[in-house]
Amino acid sequence: MKFALITFRYSVDAHIGATDGPDALLNSGLADLLRDEGHELLGTLHTELGAEEELAYGAWNRIGLANARLARLVSQAIKDQAFPLVLETNCYAALGVLAGLQSAAAQMSARLGMVWIDAHGDCNTPETTLSGMLSGMPVAMATGMCLHRLRRQAGLDPPIAPRDVVMVCVRANDPLERELIDQAGIEIVPVADVKGDCRRLQTAMQRLSEAVDLIYVHFDIDALDPCELANLRLTEPDGPTRMELAAAVKMIMGHPKAAAFGVSDINPERDVEGQIIRSAFAVIRGAIEGRASGA
Repeated sequence: MKFALITFRYSVDAHIGATDGPDALLNSGLADLLRDEGHELLGTLHTELGAEEELAYGAWNRIGLANARLARLVSQAIKDQAFPLVLETNCYAALGVLAGLQSAAAQMSARLGMVWIDAHGDCNTPETTLSGMLSGMPVAMATGMCLHRLRRQAGLDPPIAPRDVVMVCVRANDPLERELIDQAGIEIVPVADVKGDCRRLQTAMQRLSEAVDLIYVHFDIDALDPCELANLRLTEPDGPTRMELAAAVKMIMGHPKAAAFGVSDINPERDVEGQIIRSAFAVIRGAIEGRASGA
C-alpha cells in the first residue's frame, strides 16, 4: 500500500502544544516503519505558508491559511493514490484534513465522517470555552458550530454533520461543552468499551460507514492513560493502554471508508526516555495494519 507522510507544524498554543512533534515522529523512524512493513512511501510533504501568509494578520487567521495548505497536500496525496498519514501539532489540523478529503472527492459530493480519539471532546466554542484555547474547538468548527470564517478559509465548506462524528475515549469536557455535544447528538464510545470487547465501537463504526463516504480518523496522544505518556500535560486518568487503543484503532482503520489518519500533540520536550514516542508508534502501527488489511 502507498502512504504519504504529511506534517502540520503550526500552532497558536505553543506553550502547551507540540510544534516539534511531527519532526520527532519522523526522526524516530516513522518512514522506516512503513517501509519495513512492506509499504510504499510517496514522500514526506510539509505544510508551509507563503511569505505573505506568514505575515497575515492574526494567529488564528494564519491557522486557517495553514489548514488550507494542508488541505491541498491531503487532496493531492489522495489523487496520487496515497493514504494520508498526517503528523499534527494540534487538533485543529483536522480542518485541513477534512477539507482535503472534501476537495479530493468534490466530484462525488462526498459526505464526510470523523472518528475523534481524544481524552477531550474539543467541541467548545468561544462562548463556552473555559481555557480560550483554539485547540479545544476543532470539532465545533468542523461541525459548523462556530468560527465559520476560519473553517471556510481552511476549505471545509459545507461543515460535516454532528451525527457523523464518533468520539472515542472522550472523558473530560467542560460543562457547557457537554451540553453542546449532547444537543448535537454526537456519539461517544467510552473508554470501558475500548478496554473491553469494543462492541459499541464496532456498532458505531458500522453505523458511520453506512452513513458517510469518507472517514477521517483523528488520534490525540492524550486519549491514552497517563501511565503511557511520561510528563505530558493535559492528560486525563482512566484511559486505555497503548496496546488496547492500538487494537481498537486497527479495527477502526480496517473499515474501507477510512480515508486519512492524523496524530497530534506529541511533545518531545516532555517525553521521558522515548515513552511518548513508543506509545504513539504503537497506535500508529495499529492504524497502518488496519488500513492495509481493509484496503
